[in-house]
Amino acid sequence: MSLASRRPSGLICAAALACLALPSPAAAQAGRGAVASGNRLYDEGRYEEAHEQYLEALREAPDSPIVPFNDGNALYRTEEFQRAMDAYRQAVENADPAIEAQAWYNLGNALFKQQQLEPALEAYREAIRRNPSDTDAKHNLEVALEQLQQQEQEQSPDQQDEQDGQDENDQNQGQQDEQQSEQDQQEPEQQQNSEEQEQEETQEEQSQQDQPQDQEQQPGEQQPQPGELSREEAERLLQAIDEDPSQIQRQRRSTTPARPPRRPW
Repeated sequence: MSLASRRPSGLICAAALACLALPSPAAAQAGRGAVASGNRLYDEGRYEEAHEQYLEALREAPDSPIVPFNDGNALYRTEEFQRAMDAYRQAVENADPAIEAQAWYNLGNALFKQQQLEPALEAYREAIRRNPSDTDAKHNLEVALEQLQQQEQEQSPDQQDEQDGQDENDQNQGQQDEQQSEQDQQEPEQQQNSEEQEQEETQEEQSQQDQPQDQEQQPGEQQPQPGELSREEAERLLQAIDEDPSQIQRQRRSTTPARPPRRPW
C-alpha cells in the first residue's frame, strides 16, 4: 500500500487510508470474509456499513492488527476521529511491523484533526522511527510543529493581558479596602460626637423644663428686684399719668404691698 502524495507546505498530507486484506494462511481464516466484505463496502464509499463488517471481523479475529487498522480508516472517513484513534492504537498495540508505521501515521493525522498537536507530533515521530523514508510523516511533523509554535505565540499576549487585568483588580481592591478602613476609623469618632451633641441638647431641654414658667423673659430683659415694678407695670403707670393720681397710687399699693416702689424712670 502506498502513502498519500505529498501536499504543498503548510498542509497536512492525507492519511494512508487504503484498506488491507487478511493474509491467506489457515490461522488467519477467521474473520477473512467479513474483512473482504468490509473492504468492498469501503471502496464503494459506504464507510458506515464497512465499519459494521470490520466489527464483525474483530469479533472473529480480536488479535488481528489489520482489522482495527481498516476499521480506523472507515471511522476516519466518517470523521469519527476519536473512535478512529482508538482503532489505530489497537492496531499499534498488536505490533505488526507491516502496518505499524502506517498506523502511527494515521493516528498522527487523527490527532491533528482534533488539534491535539503535541500527541500528533509524537505519533509522527513514531512513524518516522519505523519508516525513516516516510517523507509525508516528516512533512506533517513540520506542519504540526509550526502550528503548535504559532498557538503558543498567540496565547502569550492573552496571558499577559489576563495578568495585567488581575493586577489592576488587585490594586482596585486594595484601594477599596484602604478607604473602607478609613471610614471604619471615622465612624466611631462621628458616633461619639453625635452622642455628645445629643446629650448636651437633652441637658439643655431638661434645664429649661426645670425653670418656673413665670420666670421666662425675653433676651436682655432684667428681672425686677423685690419691691420694684416690672417693665409692664411701669408702662401701664406711664399710660395712666392723665388719670386720677389716686388710681395710680392704688395700683402701686396693689402691686407692691411690702414698700413703696422706686421710680426707675
